[in-house]
Amino acid sequence: GFTVTSQPINTLIQSNIMHETGIYVKQSAPVLIAVSRSVSVIGNLMFNIPRAAVNINDGFYGNHTISWNVMFNTVRETSDHGPINTWDRQPFLTDGRQTGVPSLWQHQSYIHHNLLFNNYNSFYPIDHDDGSCFYEDSYNFQVYGGKKNYLGHSKMDHHEIYVYPDTKSSQGTGVCIADQAPQRGSSGWNETWIYNTCVLYSSVVPYNLWYCETDDLFVPYLADNQIYIPSDKSVQFQCKVHGISKNLSLEQWQSYGLDRGTVVQTAPNIQTVIQWGRNMLKTTV
Repeated sequence: GFTVTSQPINTLIQSNIMHETGIYVKQSAPVLIAVSRSVSVIGNLMFNIPRAAVNINDGFYGNHTISWNVMFNTVRETSDHGPINTWDRQPFLTDGRQTGVPSLWQHQSYIHHNLLFNNYNSFYPIDHDDGSCFYEDSYNFQVYGGKKNYLGHSKMDHHEIYVYPDTKSSQGTGVCIADQAPQRGSSGWNETWIYNTCVLYSSVVPYNLWYCETDDLFVPYLADNQIYIPSDKSVQFQCKVHGISKNLSLEQWQSYGLDRGTVVQTAPNIQTVIQWGRNMLKTTV
C-alpha cells in the first residue's frame, strides 16, 4: 500500500563499522534502502565490500540522509557501481504530499559531509544511476571520481571537492562531471553543478556532457566552480559547435552562457588538497 504505516519510516543507522560483507552474495550492500521513508545513515565506517556500501534502490518517497560516513574499498568484486549507488527505475505511489492521498510526489534526499574513496572497481563515488532524481549532494570529499547523472534529473551538487577523477576512465568516467544520455522531457533537466572544486591529475578535459551542441544546449546548469589542471596546460571544454566537435577554451565556453563565475587554475600540491578536505569535513551543520 501507499500509506505511511506499511513501509519502514524514520530509520536511523548510526556509528557502525561495516566490513567484509558479501561473503555469500555479491549483489549486496551493508545498507540497502528500498521502499522506505526518511532513512538516515550517519557516522558509519564502511570498507572491504564487494559492491556498494549504501544502495538506494528506488525513488519511493525519499527524504533520506547519508552523511558523515567514511567509505573505501568498495566494488571489489563487481563493477559499474560506487560507494554510494542510487537507482530510480520506476515510479511509486505514496501519500508523501498529502496524507491519505496517493501521488508520485518524491521528497528530496541529502548526501553530505562524506569521505568517499572511489578505488577498486568503483565508477563514481556517488553513482546516480538509472533515472535517479531529487538529490542534493554537498560538502563531500570525493577521491578518484566525479559527479554522475544517467537518465535522471533534478539533482544539485554544490560545495563538493573532487580529487583526481581522471585516474578513472571506464564508461565515461575520468571527469569532474559526466552527464549521460540526457533526453528532453524525461531526463537531464534541472541538473545543477555549482560552487564545486575539481582537481584533475593529468587531464585538461573537465566535463563529459553527452550530446553537447552549442546550437541547442541541453546541459546541466554550471556556474561558480573552481577547476584545477596541471601546470603549463590549457583546459578543454568539449562540445559541438554547429555540428563540429570542438575543444573550447574557458573564454569560448563561457561565451555561450556556461560556467559563469567559474575559474581554471593550476593544480596545487596534494597537501593543500588534503587540507581542504580536513577543513570541509570539520564543518558542522
